[in-house]
Amino acid sequence: MPSAAYRVVFVALGLTLAMTSALAQNSGDAPVRAAPSRPGINPPVLKAALPTRKFGKVDYVSVADVATRLSLKLIWLERGRKFTLTGPSARAELENDNRDITINGLRVFLGDPILASGGQSYVSRADFELCLTPMLRPGFGVTIPPVPRTIVLDPGHGGKDNGTSINEKTYALDVAQRMKKILEAAGHRVVLTREDDTFIELRQRPAIAIANQADAFVSIHFNALARDSKTGGVEVYTFAPQFQRSADAWSPAKKDDAEDTASPVNRYDHWNVVLAQSVHRRLVYDLKALDRGKKLMHLGALRGLSCPGVLVECGFLTSEAEARKISTPAYRQQLADALAAGVKDYAATIDAARPKPTPVVTTPIPAGDGPK
Repeated sequence: MPSAAYRVVFVALGLTLAMTSALAQNSGDAPVRAAPSRPGINPPVLKAALPTRKFGKVDYVSVADVATRLSLKLIWLERGRKFTLTGPSARAELENDNRDITINGLRVFLGDPILASGGQSYVSRADFELCLTPMLRPGFGVTIPPVPRTIVLDPGHGGKDNGTSINEKTYALDVAQRMKKILEAAGHRVVLTREDDTFIELRQRPAIAIANQADAFVSIHFNALARDSKTGGVEVYTFAPQFQRSADAWSPAKKDDAEDTASPVNRYDHWNVVLAQSVHRRLVYDLKALDRGKKLMHLGALRGLSCPGVLVECGFLTSEAEARKISTPAYRQQLADALAAGVKDYAATIDAARPKPTPVVTTPIPAGDGPK
């Protein structure tokens, strides 16, 4: 008969095998998670696809099925028109025939309009999987990446490319440098795509992130509208999922670059949105900035990425009020603080979503009960 010392080994081995078996199976509504890989993150792996219905060329799913899948409550505010999807820490407000919705208090633009038919409301399958799911249940049904360590910051424009005005390239670099100090103090490795007033080709920016094995990418910009001194606010962009149009190209008659072609960054559609929500929330809540929304765009700065990435428009230099604020170092420090806090929130979201190891409990060896 084995001694007590050997029994400890057998118990530990048994628990390890049990844990391995449990991880290999799916129970209840737990999402299927493949082993994390670097650099690829798998697309959504939901246990079974929801029933779909075609409207035109687009696959749609009913909001009732979405609510069930994401463990949310469907509440009608106006039967057949307005409704909410609500959970313990999540809330989406949606309306038929609309793309402009609210998720967790933030303005969000869907890729396709919400439609109604036969007394039910429908959202496109792409919006369900690649917008609602990452915002309402981050990490559900997808591989969880490592907690981000290396962050690449991309100050927009530079050199011969001034941006919206001669000040944009200067302000973007200043915010990035301030943000770098904050993130490095928090333990991140931070790389800037440019350290000075240098022109960087658009395609080189994601290449720098790839060369540095970035875990997240944030491109920093300032907005402008010709002959408009009133419009202000912040916008956060992610690269549009395959088959979805840019936010400013919803009309079928308007050309939309690469709409039907999957780009490398589309592998990270879910986590692009999680990162966007984290940064978006901080800009709106911490700075009390006007919320112009989280939007989709086929952006060259994001197209070639092999990690989650966002592009942020931090305000309008053509707005008299915002331009005055942005011109001050104090406000650019606030922008850097908010953006860095968003990146740290993103890291915390990933850490919370990662499965935690189960401790192995062993039976202590009684004194004097060793091998004879």
